[in-house]
Amino acid sequence: MVVGNWKMYVEAPDAAKKFATSLRKKARSFAGAEAWLAPAFPLISPVAVDLKGSAIKVGAQAISVHAEGAHTGEVSAKMLKNIGVSFAIIGHSERRAAGESDELIREQLTAALGAGLTAILCVGEDERLPDGSHFAQIANQIHRALQGVVPMGRLVVAYEPVWAIGKQAADAMQGEDLEETAIFIRKILSEALGRDAVSRVPILYGGSVEPANAQTLMKEGGVNGFLVGHASADIDSFIEILKACKK
Repeated sequence: MVVGNWKMYVEAPDAAKKFATSLRKKARSFAGAEAWLAPAFPLISPVAVDLKGSAIKVGAQAISVHAEGAHTGEVSAKMLKNIGVSFAIIGHSERRAAGESDELIREQLTAALGAGLTAILCVGEDERLPDGSHFAQIANQIHRALQGVVPMGRLVVAYEPVWAIGKQAADAMQGEDLEETAIFIRKILSEALGRDAVSRVPILYGGSVEPANAQTLMKEGGVNGFLVGHASADIDSFIEILKACKK
């Protein structure tokens, strides 16, 4: 599974539609890997129209906790679902940095799952510390987000260490460190959801994922795919990362 988080890298509807059409045409080249795209709000509808009937899923980069009513500027899960959205990214590090609290993230998670969307919960430490204390930050993020939450829909966890974002492949997370963290995340998920539930939760990695390191991270990292930022806005790079995840 490779989720492309376009952020604000793709700006125009024409560019978004061209990307979606090209990705759909090249689907055979990455058969065995799921491609998901999360455009900015104004681009969701044209992308969803172009990808309708394909196996490529379209999602949102953020979601409101509100279901309806007088909430200027908010976009609800139901509104998104009505235009073809099937998943939402929740708790991304950039949203956390902008002020989203653990409580708000839990409410967003509840809203997404309650509407039948797949929720991609993002977690990750600010710094990787030699004494291992950064694991406590990850554990707290997971427990606080899932407290009292029943994963009625599909839940995905994306591990995105803040310190690894925006680096070259050689300076980002290495396979053995990623595997250690993925094992830890599964342990915490098991505590929060139970062993049976955690087996159905894919774990993705996000943080300077590029064609140069995708295959190594996939083989050595113990994850089920990637959450890709900047590289997902380039069709050739995104395809190469998808190919690295083929079964």
